[in-house]
Amino acid sequence: MTTKSRQLMHGPGGFRQASGEGSSMVENRPYFPELIVDLHDESTVIDAANVILSCVGGIKAGTIGSDIGNTTTAKVSIVSGGLTNALFRVDINDEEKQPSSVLVRIFGAEGMIDRDTETANFARLCDSKGSAVHSQLDYLGRFGNGRIETLIPNMRAATICDFKENEELVLEVIRQMARLHYGFDIPEYLIDRDSISSCGGDGGGEGESDCRQLQPVLWDVVASWNNELVTKISQACSRDLRLVVIFCSALFGDTHIVAEDGDGINESALTEMMAQIAQILNRETQWIQDHVIEHHPDAPIAFCHNDINAANILINVGLDSGDGNGCDRDSVAMIDYEYGALNYTQYDIANFICEHCGGNDNGIPDYNLMPTLELQRKLVHEYIQERDRVLNNSKRHVDEQKEVAKLLSQVQTFQMVSHLYWGTWGILQGVTELLKGRYEIDKVKSRLYNKMDVDSWDNLRYGKSRLNQYRKHKQSILETGQKQMSYLYQSGRL
Repeated sequence: MTTKSRQLMHGPGGFRQASGEGSSMVENRPYFPELIVDLHDESTVIDAANVILSCVGGIKAGTIGSDIGNTTTAKVSIVSGGLTNALFRVDINDEEKQPSSVLVRIFGAEGMIDRDTETANFARLCDSKGSAVHSQLDYLGRFGNGRIETLIPNMRAATICDFKENEELVLEVIRQMARLHYGFDIPEYLIDRDSISSCGGDGGGEGESDCRQLQPVLWDVVASWNNELVTKISQACSRDLRLVVIFCSALFGDTHIVAEDGDGINESALTEMMAQIAQILNRETQWIQDHVIEHHPDAPIAFCHNDINAANILINVGLDSGDGNGCDRDSVAMIDYEYGALNYTQYDIANFICEHCGGNDNGIPDYNLMPTLELQRKLVHEYIQERDRVLNNSKRHVDEQKEVAKLLSQVQTFQMVSHLYWGTWGILQGVTELLKGRYEIDKVKSRLYNKMDVDSWDNLRYGKSRLNQYRKHKQSILETGQKQMSYLYQSGRL
């Protein structure tokens, strides 16, 4: 490959350009689009690590995999906690070198995530060590259905118990979130160039983000999931009409659009029923979008993580025994940026608050674990403090209480958005699993209604729970009124 062609391989376009080649360098990392890893064959996991690491100088080529020599061995182990991807740890021991370990990520959620954009984003984040990314987190290279990343030593995944017991951990996550939002330079390929030219300039200065007129991906993502969901539900129900009742229960709770026993369902009515489901889904998405635009028209937009939960936060094991210097950017790391994109910054805070309720183990969040309004106010205040530090706005003359109240009101709205977003995601994942033949219909129904496998993850069950909570939150806003809620926050009555 020529030097010129290497220089052109950047961003998602670089990955698309390289997809027809045997190997390329994209974002200054190796990419082997034709190298496929079989998650059921650990030798292919080792081979992928071997190929990528041999390009980045991690180890000598040919010393791992089928050609393991006398001095080098590799061990593969499953990394738990990944809901979307299959994760493997590869430990490499070489008598001539220091032992090393890497993470092999095999992509999941097929079709739901643009892996070209996501991997380009991750590369840029890893190169931007001044933002929220841990100094030891790095993207090493990509293969056809996944990529290789560094493993940060002496770290473990956080839990919702950590959130409950260690407030300083939660505050550090909020600080890192602010650094991500305001300390990371948004990649050029994520910015709508037409909107820049229409505002009369190329950006720059303090008003750069305003001039760019950044657009959140949130609404387009949910709309595309709605369309895909209706298509897949139709496909599944055409195989067995009984599924209509199950899916409607998951999507709409007790508000059934069909009889609970499925009476009256036939093939001729299926098309009309799918149109009705699509109408309801799109109506809800439009309602919440209009609500955000009406009540929070100036909600800031930046590059957001969009999926900050306990499993996506690593903490140093020394914190368990009280060793170290407490929670800081070295002992706490946000990982798994695959849903990262331009979005409302307060969505990130709201989603993190919702994730205190867990449910990523069994699909049943405990909403009694929702942080108190006092703690939520404290998190918003900490976020503002860190944001101003990043932007060097420490001398701003603002009414801090009003600003906290304003952002807290936004956070409350975006908690509702979070429930809709991940509720839709869960149902779509569950329907996809069913179409792939992973569950029999009777088993799907039993899992959905908590009659079996209540200690294991279930996408439909999780989606149903989040959508139920969305409806409760929406009803609360409709009864209280957004303006009244904002007043209560501002006056300190909530």
